[in-house]
Amino acid sequence: MENILETIIDGEKNERQQFSFSTYEAYKKIKKNDPLKMILESIDWSFINPLVKDRYYNNKILIYSPVSLFKAQLLIYLGEIDSNRQLAEVLRYNTKYCVLCGFHHFLKTPAHSTFSAFRKRIGSDLFHKIMHRLVAQSVPMISKKLSYISPQTLHLTIYSREGEIISCNCKGKCKMEKIITKNNKEINKKNFVIDEYRVKLYIDRKSYKPFAAELRPK
Repeated sequence: MENILETIIDGEKNERQQFSFSTYEAYKKIKKNDPLKMILESIDWSFINPLVKDRYYNNKILIYSPVSLFKAQLLIYLGEIDSNRQLAEVLRYNTKYCVLCGFHHFLKTPAHSTFSAFRKRIGSDLFHKIMHRLVAQSVPMISKKLSYISPQTLHLTIYSREGEIISCNCKGKCKMEKIITKNNKEINKKNFVIDEYRVKLYIDRKSYKPFAAELRPK
């Protein structure tokens, strides 16, 4: 709960306390085994602020926490939302998404233009660097909830310590190896170490979005 409340930013103390309570009440209504909740809570978000703090050189109080904005953007990468316009609409009317992303005022959530402006301020390279790290961190938890992520959103292959394929999130015969081989020149690969796992992301060079991941024990 501390991670949710620490993203609350407001100039008036009484109003902040009021929305902290309403946020807490809404948070309690979300099931403990909710896949999205489990994924977001498994991620270490602490690396973001040190990376982006220099991009806010005017030292003005931010309307929205960078961490909250990245949490919201991750919803697109997880296949929950299709676009920033839809994201802005959902955050305003869906309490679950609003609370899990750390926005405390349900009627004062980011507009779709806010996400575009945020990405421009951060810069494309840093934005995608952070997003790729967030996706990589989400992979170990996704592996425990394989049916949550569609292979069309992120194909996940799980390997044993010996290098054998244990499973993937395809419902039928896996075709990912052929897809990767066929489009190898259009793919960038990034390797991450997440806790006791090694994660390899396959990233589309045009969209910069990961479309496949491999999870292996260290």
